[in-house]
Amino acid sequence: MSSTVILGLGSPHGDDQFGWAVVDQIAEMQIDHLSLRKINHPIDIIEELSNRESVIIVDAAVGLPAGKTLHRLDYANPDDRSLIRENPSRGTHDFGIERVLRLAESLRKRLDHVGLWIASGERFERLGEMTDQVKRSVDECSAAIIAEVCHARMVTR
Repeated sequence: MSSTVILGLGSPHGDDQFGWAVVDQIAEMQIDHLSLRKINHPIDIIEELSNRESVIIVDAAVGLPAGKTLHRLDYANPDDRSLIRENPSRGTHDFGIERVLRLAESLRKRLDHVGLWIASGERFERLGEMTDQVKRSVDECSAAIIAEVCHARMVTR
Protein backbone atom coordinates (compact mmCIF):
# COMPACT_ATOMS: atom_id res chain seq x y z
CA MET A 1 0.00 0.00 0.00
CA SER A 2 1.33 3.43 -0.96
CA SER A 3 2.02 5.92 1.81
CA THR A 4 0.23 8.69 -0.13
CA VAL A 5 -3.20 8.45 -1.71
CA ILE A 6 -4.68 11.05 -4.03
CA LEU A 7 -8.46 10.94 -4.13
CA GLY A 8 -10.07 12.65 -7.11
CA LEU A 9 -13.63 13.42 -6.13
CA GLY A 10 -15.98 14.10 -9.01
CA SER A 11 -18.59 13.18 -11.54
CA PRO A 12 -18.94 13.45 -15.33
CA HIS A 13 -20.75 16.79 -14.97
CA GLY A 14 -18.99 19.99 -16.08
CA ASP A 15 -16.39 21.35 -13.67
CA ASP A 16 -17.08 18.49 -11.26
CA GLN A 17 -14.74 16.42 -13.46
CA PHE A 18 -11.80 18.35 -11.97
CA GLY A 19 -10.79 15.77 -9.33
CA TRP A 20 -10.94 12.91 -11.81
CA ALA A 21 -8.94 14.87 -14.41
CA VAL A 22 -6.17 15.58 -11.87
CA VAL A 23 -5.96 11.87 -11.01
CA ASP A 24 -5.83 10.98 -14.72
CA GLN A 25 -3.04 13.48 -15.35
CA ILE A 26 -0.97 12.28 -12.38
CA ALA A 27 -1.52 8.65 -13.43
CA GLU A 28 0.16 9.41 -16.77
CA MET A 29 3.34 10.28 -14.81
CA GLN A 30 3.53 6.75 -13.37
CA ILE A 31 4.89 7.66 -9.94
CA ASP A 32 5.24 4.38 -8.05
CA HIS A 33 4.88 5.65 -4.49
CA LEU A 34 1.43 7.16 -5.11
CA SER A 35 -1.93 5.47 -4.92
CA LEU A 36 -4.60 7.12 -7.08
CA ARG A 37 -8.37 6.74 -6.80
CA LYS A 38 -11.28 8.35 -8.54
CA ILE A 39 -14.27 8.53 -6.23
CA ASN A 40 -17.74 9.89 -6.82
CA HIS A 41 -18.90 10.20 -3.23
CA PRO A 42 -17.08 11.85 -0.32
CA ILE A 43 -17.98 8.99 2.06
CA ASP A 44 -15.30 6.92 0.25
CA ILE A 45 -12.68 9.18 1.86
CA ILE A 46 -13.12 7.50 5.25
CA GLU A 47 -11.71 4.12 4.22
CA GLU A 48 -8.52 5.82 2.97
CA LEU A 49 -7.73 7.68 6.20
CA SER A 50 -6.06 4.75 7.97
CA ASN A 51 -2.63 3.36 7.13
CA ARG A 52 -1.57 6.35 5.03
CA GLU A 53 1.06 8.98 5.69
CA SER A 54 -0.78 11.46 3.48
CA VAL A 55 -4.29 11.76 2.05
CA ILE A 56 -4.83 14.36 -0.67
CA ILE A 57 -8.40 15.11 -1.74
CA VAL A 58 -8.99 16.94 -5.02
CA ASP A 59 -12.39 18.46 -5.82
CA ALA A 60 -14.16 21.38 -7.47
CA ALA A 61 -16.38 23.70 -5.46
CA VAL A 62 -18.11 27.04 -5.47
CA GLY A 63 -17.55 29.68 -2.82
CA LEU A 64 -13.75 29.95 -2.78
CA PRO A 65 -12.27 33.27 -1.66
CA ALA A 66 -12.57 35.97 -4.34
CA GLY A 67 -9.84 35.82 -6.97
CA LYS A 68 -8.85 32.23 -6.10
CA THR A 69 -9.11 29.64 -8.85
CA LEU A 70 -7.22 26.96 -6.91
CA HIS A 71 -6.91 26.67 -3.15
CA ARG A 72 -4.80 24.36 -0.94
CA LEU A 73 -6.13 23.54 2.51
CA ASP A 74 -4.64 21.46 5.34
CA TYR A 75 -7.11 19.88 7.73
CA ALA A 76 -4.51 20.15 10.52
CA ASN A 77 -4.49 23.97 10.17
CA PRO A 78 -7.26 25.51 12.35
CA ASP A 79 -7.88 28.37 9.90
CA ASP A 80 -8.22 25.96 6.97
CA ARG A 81 -10.44 23.66 9.02
CA SER A 82 -12.73 26.64 9.78
CA LEU A 83 -12.88 27.53 6.09
CA ILE A 84 -13.87 23.95 5.26
CA ARG A 85 -16.60 24.02 7.90
CA GLU A 86 -17.89 27.45 6.81
CA ASN A 87 -18.39 26.28 3.22
CA PRO A 88 -20.53 23.16 3.40
CA SER A 89 -21.19 21.05 0.31
CA ARG A 90 -23.73 22.07 -2.28
CA GLY A 91 -24.76 20.33 -5.43
CA THR A 92 -23.64 16.91 -6.61
CA HIS A 93 -22.44 15.62 -3.23
CA ASP A 94 -25.29 15.87 -0.73
CA PHE A 95 -23.05 14.47 2.00
CA GLY A 96 -19.98 16.59 1.32
CA ILE A 97 -16.34 16.58 2.35
CA GLU A 98 -17.00 18.77 5.38
CA ARG A 99 -19.60 16.36 6.80
CA VAL A 100 -17.47 13.31 5.99
CA LEU A 101 -14.46 14.77 7.81
CA ARG A 102 -16.66 15.64 10.82
CA LEU A 103 -17.95 12.06 10.77
CA ALA A 104 -14.35 10.77 10.62
CA GLU A 105 -13.49 12.94 13.63
CA SER A 106 -16.39 11.46 15.57
CA LEU A 107 -15.07 7.99 14.66
CA ARG A 108 -11.66 9.06 16.02
CA LYS A 109 -9.98 8.78 12.62
CA ARG A 110 -6.66 10.51 12.14
CA LEU A 111 -7.09 13.72 10.10
CA ASP A 112 -3.82 15.61 10.61
CA HIS A 113 -2.51 14.11 7.35
CA VAL A 114 -5.39 15.29 5.13
CA GLY A 115 -4.89 17.97 2.50
CA LEU A 116 -7.41 19.36 0.06
CA TRP A 117 -6.91 20.94 -3.33
CA ILE A 118 -10.07 22.75 -4.37
CA ALA A 119 -10.66 24.37 -7.78
CA SER A 120 -13.23 27.09 -8.24
CA GLY A 121 -15.95 25.59 -10.40
CA GLU A 122 -18.57 27.51 -12.32
CA ARG A 123 -20.58 25.08 -14.41
CA PHE A 124 -21.79 21.66 -13.31
CA GLU A 125 -24.36 20.79 -15.97
CA ARG A 126 -25.10 17.15 -16.65
CA LEU A 127 -22.40 15.56 -18.84
CA GLY A 128 -21.10 19.04 -19.73
CA GLU A 129 -17.51 20.02 -20.47
CA MET A 130 -15.16 21.57 -17.93
CA THR A 131 -14.66 25.32 -18.26
CA ASP A 132 -11.32 26.52 -19.65
CA GLN A 133 -10.36 27.93 -16.24
CA VAL A 134 -10.88 24.57 -14.53
CA LYS A 135 -8.93 22.82 -17.31
CA ARG A 136 -6.01 25.19 -16.54
CA SER A 137 -6.45 24.42 -12.84
CA VAL A 138 -6.03 20.69 -13.61
CA ASP A 139 -2.53 21.38 -14.95
CA GLU A 140 -1.66 23.73 -12.08
CA CYS A 141 -2.99 21.39 -9.41
CA SER A 142 -1.31 18.28 -10.84
CA ALA A 143 2.06 20.05 -10.96
CA ALA A 144 1.66 21.38 -7.41
CA ILE A 145 0.69 17.98 -6.01
CA ILE A 146 3.63 16.27 -7.74
CA ALA A 147 6.01 18.90 -6.38
CA GLU A 148 4.52 18.44 -2.90
CA VAL A 149 4.61 14.64 -2.78
CA CYS A 150 7.95 14.22 -4.51
CA HIS A 151 9.61 16.83 -2.26
CA ALA A 152 8.10 15.17 0.83
CA ARG A 153 9.42 11.78 -0.30
CA MET A 154 12.94 13.15 -0.83
CA VAL A 155 12.96 14.75 2.62
CA THR A 156 11.89 11.54 4.40
CA ARG A 157 14.41 9.23 2.75
